[in-house]
Amino acid sequence: MPYAALFHAAPDLPVALADLPALRSDEAAWPLLLRLLDAHAPSGGANLPGAIGGVIGVLAGELGLGAGWIPELGSTGNAALALGADGPASVVVVAHMDRPSFRVRSVESGDLFPICANRFPQGEYRTGAKALRFAHGRLDVGARGMIVSRREGERETVTFEAADGALAWQDTVVMDVDPALDAAGSVSGTGLDNALGVLTALLAASALARVEDALRDCGERLLVIFSDQEEGPPEAFFGHGAARLTHTLPPPRGVVVVDAHSADLPDGPRLGAGVSFGAASGRGRGSIVPPNYHALALDLAAGVNHARPGTVQPNTGYLSRSDDLALARWAKIMALIGPPMLHAHTGHEAARLADVRAGAVWLAWFLAAALSLAPGLNARYALRA
Repeated sequence: MPYAALFHAAPDLPVALADLPALRSDEAAWPLLLRLLDAHAPSGGANLPGAIGGVIGVLAGELGLGAGWIPELGSTGNAALALGADGPASVVVVAHMDRPSFRVRSVESGDLFPICANRFPQGEYRTGAKALRFAHGRLDVGARGMIVSRREGERETVTFEAADGALAWQDTVVMDVDPALDAAGSVSGTGLDNALGVLTALLAASALARVEDALRDCGERLLVIFSDQEEGPPEAFFGHGAARLTHTLPPPRGVVVVDAHSADLPDGPRLGAGVSFGAASGRGRGSIVPPNYHALALDLAAGVNHARPGTVQPNTGYLSRSDDLALARWAKIMALIGPPMLHAHTGHEAARLADVRAGAVWLAWFLAAALSLAPGLNARYALRA
């Protein structure tokens, strides 16, 4: 029922989703993802000159979203783009652009400490890395080499071994691996967390731009935020960039968080089966999706999957906390959405491009409902409650 209502209320949306080249083929989507993966995205500096925030802005312009691009939203360190009517945002989408990062404990030994969840496997693990520093007005590479992790039970050390250049105390070290795409559409490398979510949000917004006049007529405004500092140690507070939004913007009607979902956990989503949507993060230690939005997602998924099989799958397994942890104290979490991926926070992350394309389709339909493009859904799902 929700899909049919939206299809008839916003006929330009299915046309836009069918016309957008990056949603039709992996070959068209891959160059966009590759540019995001190649960008510098250190936690705490992802929106500096020379970093991924500027790359997202260029892509937004190429996707027809340049008029709504906001290079920095207030002093939050986050970039954003806006669609629809003027005024406060009705719905906010958040996709973090920063990646797992490490700071320098000792220049002499190369010892690092994580400012993220350390998910390196047990034993010795090596992966390519770069040391980023701010110099001459922009973020740049100070050294390249390897991150070496050694874990034995609860004991762990992380070091940087420089092969080109030298480590400095002010550096932020991130993993650096050449991304690859195989003939089956599988992507491997690092930075998929959360370049997958960033691209999903960009492509969905590009489709929704085709119905922007309808958003204006409804008085609805969509704000898509590309946040910094989502990454953080799980035993401490994280999501600092998202938390700053709560002091910068009036509370919206709800928030949608777009972040990659782990596919290597029991009962979790499967690669190649579409984008994942969940209803609670951290088994309740994070956020929960209210029952009405959960019902909307289930009913809408049935219609979308009928029209485009394999678009969306429920995540009934464990879903890691993300920016929703901070944002749930500010506004309702309408949805937790993300392309499934394997081996997060390593140099051999893996995902399917088809799931990203499916994610943009699903996100566009869900946002169309949340933004009242089919007003008859509001009472049925208490969307204005």
